[in-house]
Amino acid sequence: MTVAHGVVSTDGSLDQKVFEEWLPGTQLLRYTTDEVAVATSQRSHQPTTAETDSVRCWLIGEVYGRSVTGRDGSEAYRARLDHLTSAEFCLSLYERSGFAFLEELNGNYTLLLYDETRRRFAICTDRFGTVPIYWTQTDDGAIVFSTNIQYLPFHPAVDTAYHPAYLHEYLAFRCTFGVRTPLEGVEKFEPGTITSVVLDERSIGTDQYWRPHYQPRDESFEWFVEEFAARFQTVIDEWVRDDHEYGVLLSGGRDSRLILAALDDATAFHMNDWINREARTAIQIALLAGAEFHLLERGAAYRIQALKRNRWADSFNGWFSQPYTSGFEAEITDRVDGLFSGLYSDSLFSGYSVPSPRVSLGPLGSMAVPIERSIETIDEYIDLLLERAHDNLEMPTDLRTILESNIYRDGDRIIHHGVTYESLEDLVYYGSCYPLSNDDDMRVHSDLRRMLPYRSPFLDNRLLDLSLSMPPRYRLQRDLVGQAVTRLDPSLAVIPHASTGVGLSRPFPIQYVGEHLLELWQKHLSTRSPPEPYMTDGPWLDDVELLRSFEFPTEVLSEYGRLADASPGPDANAIRELYRAHCNGENYTGELYTLLTVLTMPVTEQLLDGELHSNPTGVRHQRTVVDEDD
Repeated sequence: MTVAHGVVSTDGSLDQKVFEEWLPGTQLLRYTTDEVAVATSQRSHQPTTAETDSVRCWLIGEVYGRSVTGRDGSEAYRARLDHLTSAEFCLSLYERSGFAFLEELNGNYTLLLYDETRRRFAICTDRFGTVPIYWTQTDDGAIVFSTNIQYLPFHPAVDTAYHPAYLHEYLAFRCTFGVRTPLEGVEKFEPGTITSVVLDERSIGTDQYWRPHYQPRDESFEWFVEEFAARFQTVIDEWVRDDHEYGVLLSGGRDSRLILAALDDATAFHMNDWINREARTAIQIALLAGAEFHLLERGAAYRIQALKRNRWADSFNGWFSQPYTSGFEAEITDRVDGLFSGLYSDSLFSGYSVPSPRVSLGPLGSMAVPIERSIETIDEYIDLLLERAHDNLEMPTDLRTILESNIYRDGDRIIHHGVTYESLEDLVYYGSCYPLSNDDDMRVHSDLRRMLPYRSPFLDNRLLDLSLSMPPRYRLQRDLVGQAVTRLDPSLAVIPHASTGVGLSRPFPIQYVGEHLLELWQKHLSTRSPPEPYMTDGPWLDDVELLRSFEFPTEVLSEYGRLADASPGPDANAIRELYRAHCNGENYTGELYTLLTVLTMPVTEQLLDGELHSNPTGVRHQRTVVDEDD
């Protein structure tokens, strides 16, 4: 799964034999000196490498182009030419202007650069940290890093353990915030930064070249629709090549439908558990768009088997189930050369990241009201986070206390788990996706990037910049993406959204009412029942019912319960009690899924067990056992 590992020794004493033993055998390309060692996967699409006599670079992900400012102050955009790989493109710019080019660069990437003449190794992240790298510093000053956090504790010089507070945060939010991770001494590199290891000085320095700054534009909604649709079409056109076949992860909603509207030809992959309303809508969209339709049929077994299939997934973000396509890799890669998804559309262009109040409807449930909820203090922001936490576990730490010690003001700025925001407004609107690892869909994004050339158009800088200028009322009370579908392909916009029963071309108030009426009808009036209690008419299984229908948590505890007993979280008996309560009518899906994810991770067995049964290297290492009283 991993695409890059490395060690940078600040004293020239890098042990190449140890580096070789740390990593799995034949699937990596290695570059080693007495100071720097980097290993990357051999997949053809990433990473790319480039070198001159004195500089070598590796680029994980992809660079699409850069913004250029002319002498007269005008701005233009230049796409990367196809004959240059992303690494070659960056190396040519570095040799021309040093690291200044990063401020102009557009892409989803992390760049590793070793400049032998300047005696410097640099790790450069993109604006939103879309390709995270995890790192730690050993006792002798060496930097050990990897795109897959699971591998770091296997390095013999890395001494780590579970950090009770940050493990608590992951269990509560199914993601880790900012640069923090649940492993002591292990962090992510900040987004939009250049971290330089100066070898002769044995020093590490970080320069930040970008962070989000919200600046709303006083423009009409129609202006935003036209601008968004034009930029979106441009992004799609620049990436596709005539000699490649492209696929789209298609739902019955709006985000992936917009991609189909912008493509001339595509294969539509739809994941579902049966031909329900969502699937029928996706079929209708694909047929009208002239796209070849492929159903990727999941079912309960697919979901449950993800516990083992995704053990080595590369983050503490999301659940074991969230590399949704990991079991369909051959089916996808055999048919297409590149893949699109609509990931992060909601975070950047809808009301998802704008706080809004919920109104109780008594026995009918509750509904979100499309008006902005004012967040004026850090305490109110912490309250907002706590409202969505799954925090029904006995833990040695207090979640509010953890958040209060990690989210605070530093002069006019705000620090959120080691990441700086210019204002509270920036934090409220973008804290859920900046860095991208603050969003629990990072695991989906990382797995797609690993599989084949992949892109979410919404993460292009030109669309990110537009998001940073869009007034919150347009996110909450309008449908920007739906209206863009209407601009690019009006026929696709007529098809009702699977979750609202209303076409995308209809006004937002009608869509809003339709969504809630359909939800109420499904819950309280519909006599239709799916084939199994855990199946739904939507895009996902009902995990609440899946847990009650199959006893896979009990099987996990039989195999890994000893790890729960050694962890700073709930022990095996407490998890069994939680599962029994869930089966008896309570809802502890969030707590149980996150616990199961942690227990089946290789890093957990490495840290908490005296013997590791799935050591990827075949080399025995010293284990660090967490004291439950810490």
